[in-house]
Amino acid sequence: MVKLITVERAKREVQRLQHYIDLAESDESDTLNKWIVKEYAYTNSIKKVIEKASSEGFTVNGEPLSREYAVSVINGKPNDELHKILRSGYRLKIRPNTRNY
Repeated sequence: MVKLITVERAKREVQRLQHYIDLAESDESDTLNKWIVKEYAYTNSIKKVIEKASSEGFTVNGEPLSREYAVSVINGKPNDELHKILRSGYRLKIRPNTRNY
């Protein structure tokens, strides 16, 4: 069943999503860390970011990009608004399920 929302709430949601799209598309990926953040915005998957980095030949100190490095970038101190949004989303995603069944 479809969840009903008000027109006003739908407009706010559209604005929020459009802002996110604008941030992701306008983000400059001039460093490896910014590239990781931007790719994570598009894929929402650390695994896919690592696979794309290895196919494009990105390395960290001569080593292929590791999962730990990508996670440390996403989970690290945000340096722009897109990174801040992705970091909070990533933390919600990895947070343990605390509901009791």
